[in-house]
Amino acid sequence: MLSVKLDDTGDIVIDAGQLQMMSGPLEIAQSCRLILGVQKGEWFLNPELGIDHKKFLGKGVSRDEMQDEIRAGLLQEPRIQTVDTIDFDFNRQLRQLVVSFTATGINGEIITVEGVEIGG
Repeated sequence: MLSVKLDDTGDIVIDAGQLQMMSGPLEIAQSCRLILGVQKGEWFLNPELGIDHKKFLGKGVSRDEMQDEIRAGLLQEPRIQTVDTIDFDFNRQLRQLVVSFTATGINGEIITVEGVEIGG
């Protein structure tokens, strides 16, 4: 699939007046980042898209529940076959949760994404 390339802030990338496009594992990774950034129920055309960001807030949050929510979100991307690893980095001072993951695509490609901020 061919998609418009987005930068880290979600803006469309234009280089030398040309709209940048992407495909392959990088495009799948971008799609996964977008899914994790959507609050479930936020988009009226597909209320099941995204993850429940409230599951990542507050005290006593279970690591297993967070991993399950991330996995469920990533598997919404039809080109993801398995989610292989999920890592969390929590900065208590900044109150920031950053997720990195590795997944396998349906064609066997390895999808690696680092630094997705959840609920920020």
